[in-house]
Amino acid sequence: MAAEELFASFKEKVERLISMYEAERRHSAELSDELLACRSELAAAIDKQKQQEQTIQKQQNKLNNLQLAGAFSDSPQDRAAAKRRLNSVIKEIDECISMLNM
Repeated sequence: MAAEELFASFKEKVERLISMYEAERRHSAELSDELLACRSELAAAIDKQKQQEQTIQKQQNKLNNLQLAGAFSDSPQDRAAAKRRLNSVIKEIDECISMLNM
């Protein structure tokens, strides 16, 4: 009788262990699926950010070009702003040249 009870107890524990294993396996699969979805969302967000950065850079270049083009207008205020902008561009060029000379 004790052997049968021991066997029944062992069988019950093994069944419970198998059940727990299956539950953890399903949970692990769910987490893997969630991780893949998050990675996909992250990749999409990174792509969107890169596109936005490129757009910002293009707009910054357009602004710089417009400011430089404004240097050739007739008003004294525009000429002063243009002179500051040209000085800034010259300073950037000088810095680039100094870096190349290093």
